[in-house]
Amino acid sequence: MQHLRWMSRPQLLIGFLLVCLLVGGTSTVLAQVINRPLVIAPKPQVRGAYTQVHPPINCNVLRCIALTFDDGPHAGVTPKVLDVLRDEQVKATFFIVGSRVAGREHLIQRAFSEGHEIGNHSWNHPMFTELSPAQIESQLRDTQEAIMQAGVPAPHIFRPPYGAVDDAVLAHTPLTTVRWNIDPADWDVRNAVKVKKGILEQARPGGIILLHDTHITTAYALRGTIHELKKRKFHFVTVSQLLQVGPGDRGNYSGRPQ
Repeated sequence: MQHLRWMSRPQLLIGFLLVCLLVGGTSTVLAQVINRPLVIAPKPQVRGAYTQVHPPINCNVLRCIALTFDDGPHAGVTPKVLDVLRDEQVKATFFIVGSRVAGREHLIQRAFSEGHEIGNHSWNHPMFTELSPAQIESQLRDTQEAIMQAGVPAPHIFRPPYGAVDDAVLAHTPLTTVRWNIDPADWDVRNAVKVKKGILEQARPGGIILLHDTHITTAYALRGTIHELKKRKFHFVTVSQLLQVGPGDRGNYSGRPQ
């Protein structure tokens, strides 16, 4: 019984019990990490993170409009877009291409920490209507994983590249599908004055503006566009605020009906 004498000393017994609990807890955590399933639709508790960053806004009363940016993150343009949004105290939504995340994780972290919404825009921007169900699911899953590995919660919204959707795509997309109803064609005109003009001519309550944080002319157009829309009493919101959607909500939206 000599080797059990330490059990009569309370401080040693307590230390032994703490070590057991620590080892047991660590084993549980490791098992959860190793066996973690791939996330397609975020779990309901993620809603809390989005609710905290994006509080509810009554777009039935206010003139709401949503700025959205596709195809990033871009090492040169995305920071300039974020600078303007920060200066103007405007929140927007960024639809991320998964293959462009590596090395630019800090830009996604910055966008999320500054109150912007992060969405899924596929892994490498294919035409989804030409993909098999397995390819659709892979595009979504790989992008979700890349965004989460960057330190941001899994998105619950998805923008199909080129806006291409059909019944098959929707059937295999467990996220809220978001397109747009305001398109200044910034990807084509590459002219800040024309981009601003295109937005202002189409602007309306419930609008979702399609832009790309991959063109410097879009960044140059942004500040003046925001100033003019504010003069028209528009309130800038994220897509989830505009559509009143959250994790687990499915659907196919191009704007908010007024």
